[in-house]
Amino acid sequence: MKFEKQLSSFFTAALLCGTFTTLSSGQQTAAANGVVAPAATAQTDAALLKSTPPLTEDALRARYVGKLIFLRGSYLGDDLNFDMNGKVNGSPTAASFTLSAFEVRKVKLSKHKLEIEADRYGLHYFGALPYEDETKSFDQVKISKKPVHISIDREVIVIPKVKKEKNKKQPTAQELAAAQSLKTRDAAADASQPAAPAATAAAAAETNQALAAVSPAHSAMVMNKALDNIFANNIDQAMMSHLPDYWQQYFASKSQHRPFMPADASIKVVGDGVTPPQVLNSIDPSSNEFAQKYGIAGMELLRTVVDSTGVPRQIAIARPIGFGLDEKAVEAVKNSHFRPATVNGQPVPVVVDLVVTFRIYSNRTKPGSVQKGSKETVLAAAVADSDANLAR
Repeated sequence: MKFEKQLSSFFTAALLCGTFTTLSSGQQTAAANGVVAPAATAQTDAALLKSTPPLTEDALRARYVGKLIFLRGSYLGDDLNFDMNGKVNGSPTAASFTLSAFEVRKVKLSKHKLEIEADRYGLHYFGALPYEDETKSFDQVKISKKPVHISIDREVIVIPKVKKEKNKKQPTAQELAAAQSLKTRDAAADASQPAAPAATAAAAAETNQALAAVSPAHSAMVMNKALDNIFANNIDQAMMSHLPDYWQQYFASKSQHRPFMPADASIKVVGDGVTPPQVLNSIDPSSNEFAQKYGIAGMELLRTVVDSTGVPRQIAIARPIGFGLDEKAVEAVKNSHFRPATVNGQPVPVVVDLVVTFRIYSNRTKPGSVQKGSKETVLAAAVADSDANLAR
């Protein structure tokens, strides 16, 4: 498949390659509190300003066209607009990141904005059905009928105009001598005065910053920051940090090559002497229009802590499906009730595996129907049924 190798390495690259900058303890504390030193920010921006190449349409094409990228905010919709700092305008609906991959078609750069045309893809994890190979990770399915339009406002470059004086009279020798005399006197007076107050220095800095803000280099720097705020080339650490806990637990387990286990040692594991919990209600998670249309089905495996009152307290994805169904499964389990596990008749908290099964009767759910390289599936029927059982 066109992006199969690229996609299969996305989730492990950020976790295993150790490419992230390590902060000192002081920097970590400041960052955690949202505090950034002004001097450090100014120095960073100054360095970026010097190293930022001109922003050109050709460079942006080379950077994005034909590439698969992820929308950090996971917004749905076919027309998205962001301000020049990368903040989304309006209130678009946010969904699962598994519905927010894009292959860029076109890039257009104008004086006032950057326009991107892209196709939206859903991520479908392998291993969610018995006949699928879990080691192949996932494939992607094009889910947008028409291209999605993404526009980003651009900082307008304004170059100050220098007024030219016409027919300026040349000063006489006597006038030049008088001006030099005044300049010498003012210089001596300034030398005898105390240093300029900090406010004056700050005003000068603001003036310099304003001048930099209208330069092509500054406009390019602002746009690059906005693009980094909007898009991710893979599921990087910054993007993972904004995902729900159950997804963070999944990625952590993948990177550590071990299943999720709660840190609390008092939480039991089903086994000798531990009677497992029982579901007291029918767990019936809903599907979504994308999964219905493209026949995405399978078994979601969740590792869940059920406390001594029968309430699910901690959920981690052990085997995902993608296409936004994982969130549906987690939501259904959170709203469920259990008869708690017991030891010698006494209720105890326990960690247990839950299987939530989504069924859609389509060509994709038939054994052997998922072919390598396929992106679309014809839906035979849009009848969905789902249930959940405790994994024994």
